[in-house]
Order: sequence, then structure tokens, then C-alpha cells
Amino acid sequence: MFNGVVINFCNCFFLKYFINLNFFIFKLNKKFFNINFGDSISINGICLTLLYKSFFFFEFNYCYGTFLNISIFKKNFLNFEKSINLFNNVDGHFLLGHINNISFLKKKFFFFNIIKLYIIENLFFKKFFIYKFSISINGLSLTLNELIFLKKFIIISINILNFTYFFTNIKFLKNFDILNIEIDYVIFNIIKNIFYFNFK
Repeated sequence: MFNGVVINFCNCFFLKYFINLNFFIFKLNKKFFNINFGDSISINGICLTLLYKSFFFFEFNYCYGTFLNISIFKKNFLNFEKSINLFNNVDGHFLLGHINNISFLKKKFFFFNIIKLYIIENLFFKKFFIYKFSISINGLSLTLNELIFLKKFIIISINILNFTYFFTNIKFLKNFDILNIEIDYVIFNIIKNIFYFNFK
């Protein structure tokens, strides 16, 4: 489990393809040196398992479905977060690292001292988006600040502080880049159960 507070971002150094898909991560900082084989790490919001580490190289294992169906890995900068410790403070919100959907960045621009992201979302998920509730974008715990419901899709707006912008991979995003979205776990399950019992 994670809380959406990214502690590092770095470049994907190498991808290799076997029966299972694995990839190397290059030059993770010292905050990651105390992780062990089998530990869970959030990479762009996706929970992956550490398979091997040597010096600055960290190799993770992920399955075929994760790679093709729900998330996009390219040779670019990725957000990293270690799983939360039972005795640590939860600064963001609870995340599982199970991506619900992928979306597209429509627009990114500076507005005074914040950065605004406008994201195109699937209309199917509209019941899960609630004003001022939490959402995870590329593993970052953020707040929904604006919801625009259109005929075929939703546009959601996120405000990002300068600190978050410069210490995560958000600063590398361009218009129509693909984003990993995880809906707030509590909201997702409450609404899912409401709809389940209403249509049972």
C-alpha cells in the first residue's frame, strides 16, 4: 500500500522482454538502498515487485497484462514511491498501486504560483469523480479541483504546487501524454457497492 507521496523520479534505463517482462531502473537515490528482494514499489502509480538490485540498477518484474492493457512504460522519467510503513504518517491518501484507467493530458499551463493540469477522462468513471476528493495521477496523490462533464467524456482539473512539479515527472509531461489513474480506494469501493446493491 502507498500514500501517493513520490520521493524520487528517474529514467528507465533498459527494457528486456522474456516470458515475463522485466525492466531495469538506473540510478535510484540512497532512499531506495534499504529495499529488499520481493518488496513492492510504486512506479508511476503501478505496484511492482523488486526482482534484483546491484549498485544503482534495480530490476522489477511485471506481467503481460500490466504492460499492454493498463499502463504505458516508455524510456522516460518515472515516479517512484516505497510502500508505506505501518508506523509512518500517511501524508497523501491510501493507494494500492492498481491502476483503474489510463487518461490523456489535454492541457498543462502555469497559473500564478501553481500548475494546472486538464485531463480527459472516460465518461464511464464519472460516478467516481467527486469535487475536492483525492485521485492518483502517475502515483501522485492529488485533489480534484474542477469537473467538466461533457457529452462523451469528462475533463478534470488538478492544481499542482511548484514543489511537486519540479520533484516529480509532471514537469516532463506534454499535451496528450498518457497518464495512469487510480481512483481513491475508499470512494471507489463505496460507490461500487452502492451501484451493485441498487442493480442486484
